[in-house]
Amino acid sequence: MTEKQLYGIFAAKMKAADPSCFCYKIPDTAGLGGKRPFDLVLISGGKPFAIEFKINNGKPTRFQQWSLEKFEIAGGKSLVFAYPRMSMDNFVKKIVRLAYENI
Repeated sequence: MTEKQLYGIFAAKMKAADPSCFCYKIPDTAGLGGKRPFDLVLISGGKPFAIEFKINNGKPTRFQQWSLEKFEIAGGKSLVFAYPRMSMDNFVKKIVRLAYENI
């Protein structure tokens, strides 16, 4: 499973759970210089989420961790999905719950 495949699965499941959500995958920058802060930005229930996908239980780089922390300081919610340890269905349910709690 690749991170690109995880994104496709996530986007499909997220759209099924919340058809009004907005999902934007930040393009890969390999060979172009610059660093990608995390994999995608999601808006669900009017709330912003920064999401990083990791395969084989990898961990975010120091730059990605810093970017995720800055996103939280700015008022968003940051999440890391670690494949295969985590369930995509449970991950999507968690996001929907966070997006629509206290409305």
